[in-house]
Amino acid sequence: MKLYKFLIPACVAMASLSLSSCSDELDATPDGRVSIDDVFADPDLCAAYFSSCFDYIPQKSVCYFWFQNYPCAITDDGWSNDDTNGPILCYKGQASAVDFPLDKYWTSTFDCEYWKHYWQQIRIINTFLQHIPTATLSREENRDIWTGEAHCLRAFFYLQLLKWYGALPIITEPLDNSYDYSQIRKASTVEVLKFICDECDEAMKSNMPWHLDNINLKYRMTKAIALAIKSEASLFAASPLYNCGEDLWQWAYDINKDVYVQLLNNGYELYTEMQTDYYNCAYGEYFATANSWGSNPIDKETIWQSDFGTQPFWWVSGTPIQGNYLSGTVPLQELVDAYDMLATGKPVVDLEKPYLDEFHLEPNYVEGSGYDPQNPYVGRDPRLAATVIFNGSTVQKGATVHEVETWVGGNCGIKDKGERFSHTGYYRRKYANYRSGNDEGKWKYYRLGCVMLNLAECAAETGKISEAMSLVNQIRHRAGFDPSVDVKATTVDQARLLVRHERRVELAYEENRYFDLRRWTPEDQDLISEKYATGMEITKTGTKLSYKRILVGTDGSVPSKYSYQAKWHFFPIPADEVARLNALTGEKWQNKGW
Repeated sequence: MKLYKFLIPACVAMASLSLSSCSDELDATPDGRVSIDDVFADPDLCAAYFSSCFDYIPQKSVCYFWFQNYPCAITDDGWSNDDTNGPILCYKGQASAVDFPLDKYWTSTFDCEYWKHYWQQIRIINTFLQHIPTATLSREENRDIWTGEAHCLRAFFYLQLLKWYGALPIITEPLDNSYDYSQIRKASTVEVLKFICDECDEAMKSNMPWHLDNINLKYRMTKAIALAIKSEASLFAASPLYNCGEDLWQWAYDINKDVYVQLLNNGYELYTEMQTDYYNCAYGEYFATANSWGSNPIDKETIWQSDFGTQPFWWVSGTPIQGNYLSGTVPLQELVDAYDMLATGKPVVDLEKPYLDEFHLEPNYVEGSGYDPQNPYVGRDPRLAATVIFNGSTVQKGATVHEVETWVGGNCGIKDKGERFSHTGYYRRKYANYRSGNDEGKWKYYRLGCVMLNLAECAAETGKISEAMSLVNQIRHRAGFDPSVDVKATTVDQARLLVRHERRVELAYEENRYFDLRRWTPEDQDLISEKYATGMEITKTGTKLSYKRILVGTDGSVPSKYSYQAKWHFFPIPADEVARLNALTGEKWQNKGW
């Protein structure tokens, strides 16, 4: 009988794709071990094994190394102020499959080692699904619900792996000593994404609930989560990076339309009604608070949220005026430029060609937008102030409200070195509770607003332009735009630009920009918008402020971020894993360029 150490189920100590079989030494160890059959014959052990299926759910956002938001820091939205570790090494081209900073193990506090951990979870789930049909349970109804949740979790971990690493093998059973590992091959990205959608369909057959009514349930899966995963997976499958030459937009549209309708029919809606007067808009309040629990929650938009605070303490990743320890990943000028003018509804810079030069120092301003370069933060989309702390913003320390000065020499003045002061002239606001000392907002894995934009993109790509614009405008109305300035399109190209623009603004600091830019860009092309990064240097003479766009991290002789190169579509598979897989299969496993 095959033996497993229960506290490390299903040989999770094996790192290599979780494909290697359990060692003879592990099989032979008698003390503290129970057979896998015994585990599923005992209701308590079976429940404990099921709970291990939820291990290594990523915490996201500032739970990467040292409170960074790595995906945001790599894109044209953000800049890491860490001068030593993490993204700065990627900016300088010091990343390899042997030593890759963005999934490296630093401490157990932070998300890391995705290839190892997510394959580990898939193996655990495969073992669970193999045994749950005949397992002994304390409550029979758990068999159906737990099976649904396991399929949902397997879909989630497969999607995370694909987003980071690209094409994968599809493995649905625990592999043992008798398995011929030389036969393992990667499935195409489309095959993997369609498999993920099928897994979500399997999950939907169960009696999983639509909502989590108890905060103690934390990460338990729901039908809404399964649908949200399916929404994202189908969108990715239709996108240029993943579609393998197939036109899948209608298929993805049909899925997203069904997902959206089902979510609406089961009580999900945009968060539009503010509960306090602390925030400048409902969007700001939504991200700064966490009210998605209970049978009738205030927040009906969130489909799945983390139980971890996204900004651990304001002193860790706030502003210098608050006595912060560091400022973390701060916004770039490129992100600030993306917020439209509220009164006219027009963008500040041209959506198709936002800059006249490759360094992003010469904006291609939209005529008649109402933007004033000498008053750059006045009259903007309210989501700007809800996402970014800029010169003149206010922050709270204790009971005192302070005005932020980002001008050179100001209390939060721009600097080009160090971790406390911003290198770009901006600080992150999103997720931060405006009242110091209160709980911060929680990370949203999935929310209705994102599903709406997934559907809008599919609608635009299939020529359903009016539907796409209707969804985009609903999002903009929540932000504060009047229907009189609704965005309009007459062609697919125009609709595509508007949807992509809205995704950048609405989903800022939610990791979407990182994956959006990649799925929209063919694998052999550089991610050119990430090559140069800019900030805003403000100087003060008397009471007069002067604004100057500046390059960040370079004088222009080299890129701001070498991570713009084409190979950065995907992470490298860890070198030791690749060596084993190459030897086992005779195939080359490493991602292009690494």
